Amino acid sequence: MKLGELLEKLRTELQHITDSRELEAHIRILIQHFFGLNRAEVQLNKDKELNEDKLQQLQQAVNELQAHRPLDYIIGESVFLGYPFYVNESVLIPRPETEELVMLVAEHETESDIAVLDIGTGSGCIPIGLALEGDYREIEACEVSEAALEVAQINVKKLNVKVKLFQLDILQELPSRKYDVVVSNPPYVFQEELRGLEQHVKEYEPIIALAPNGEPLLFYKRMIAIAEQLLNTGGRFYWEIHEEMGEEVCALFDNQAFKGVRLLQDMYGRDRFVTAIYTA
Repeated sequence: MKLGELLEKLRTELQHITDSRELEAHIRILIQHFFGLNRAEVQLNKDKELNEDKLQQLQQAVNELQAHRPLDYIIGESVFLGYPFYVNESVLIPRPETEELVMLVAEHETESDIAVLDIGTGSGCIPIGLALEGDYREIEACEVSEAALEVAQINVKKLNVKVKLFQLDILQELPSRKYDVVVSNPPYVFQEELRGLEQHVKEYEPIIALAPNGEPLLFYKRMIAIAEQLLNTGGRFYWEIHEEMGEEVCALFDNQAFKGVRLLQDMYGRDRFVTAIYTA
């Protein structure tokens, strides 16, 4: 089969699973992944005969897409801040909002002599992103899931950064030290929202990383409760939050131990981040 014929075949087979703009992006990613051809090379090689084995592998990927398996899991890669991260069903696929969280920290934390902790690291995209975009003395990350930690460790090696990973259930345990910055994108989806999630999310992505059991504020309350064990005096929280829970999250800081509580919006103007300074 020639490349031009394949492109038309892919458009026909995938048109019902996504909109036209995302469809073309999916096709570009598939062609790059299986045949190593970028967008310009595709335009110049429409008459290129394609390897049959690769075509069969691509067809399997198409079958999985038609079953609503996310493309990132199919190819085992997700681009975050422009870097290729390995992903599988043990971790959430990194979202653009979380890229904004990393850049928020990098823009405000300009001192290099600080220690940073990411809580609930998943694929490791936050601490690794901070290691790539910032310059900090220490970056550590904890995660309750052993399978997720394995993915994060692969990414630490893949992207050649210095990030220490360790297993910890933050709801039951405490880190062995304090930090200057604690960043987290914890589970915060409402349980009732799970039914309305897109099929590819609720069937393939780990629900434990999306929704805490019955309490969307659970992890935020816990981090505030153990702030004395998490943060040095003057230390900072940086959190990603549910867009409908901004005021509720900020209200959790209604005590004398914190100052400078800020609710910040993402690129779409939605309440998405909360920061606070620990003063006790």
